[in-house]
Amino acid sequence: MSGQDPEAHVPHTGRVHIAARRRGADALAVGSLALHLPHAAASLLVVACLAYVLESATGIPLWATVAGWLLSGALIFHRPTEAFLAHHVFGHRPPSLVEGDQLKPLWRDVTARFGADPATYQLWISESEELNAEAAAGHIVTVTSAALRLPPGQLAAVLAHELSHHVAGHSWSALLSNWYALPGRLLWRALQGLHRLTLPHRHIEAKEANRRLILLAVVVGLVLLYLFPWLLLPALTPWLLAAVNRRAELRADRAAALRGFGPQLVAVLQRFITDEEASKPPSPVHRHDRLLPAPSMLSSKPDHHTRLQQLQRQLQHPGH
Repeated sequence: MSGQDPEAHVPHTGRVHIAARRRGADALAVGSLALHLPHAAASLLVVACLAYVLESATGIPLWATVAGWLLSGALIFHRPTEAFLAHHVFGHRPPSLVEGDQLKPLWRDVTARFGADPATYQLWISESEELNAEAAAGHIVTVTSAALRLPPGQLAAVLAHELSHHVAGHSWSALLSNWYALPGRLLWRALQGLHRLTLPHRHIEAKEANRRLILLAVVVGLVLLYLFPWLLLPALTPWLLAAVNRRAELRADRAAALRGFGPQLVAVLQRFITDEEASKPPSPVHRHDRLLPAPSMLSSKPDHHTRLQQLQRQLQHPGH
């Protein structure tokens, strides 16, 4: 792909080699799975408790319910299930004939550069005026209707970025982690909702007892952390997961650039930054003030300026 014109799309003209295996899990995908293990363990406990209640009420064996839940994660690789969820749950639609004619040659070129079979993945459209794309589940790549208005070279770069997530295992590992963490998270949210509902009806004495209980819990927690420092890991998990996800975005940018989509991806990020600045309200910060607010440490995506700087550095020093 030519680096001279970031809007142009120059098809791959060399030999296309389809690798026998183009799905894996890099260190970031494995790290995401590992960080979700405490959540998965909590979810397993929740499912086991529900299975016990179900066994008492219906006679369905506890092991059958737990095994069914454990095996349900395989559905993220089941193409009909993916298609059902994409269409009926997330509201995506297949490309029209015109959109298919626009996407297919770009997709063939992108997959050829990665050594992937274009038929392995399903392209879907999300009706949105937000310029965006997403790699989801095991085989889905979704682009918004606004992204379809990008120049061919830039649209190909966006597709390459999303395919990078699939090839590196970021998409399936993230969905698998979130699926197995879901029961525990739902129980936690239910307990929080119950707490908020009962809070206004508590008497002053009960609230005072609650404060004492919280103070005792903090003291006990500090003692436990002193004796067993590894207990701090679950509390740090959200920050660590956000850091892993930000690194995965930068790695997907790098993988796309290594396949020749760097200049086009730079143009897309510059477009993101321009649109973002145009939509911002006037800032009270003076132009000479260099103390700009830092991005949230809990953000799962790096800011566009960081991505742009990393890409430009890679294009200037391709060997590093």
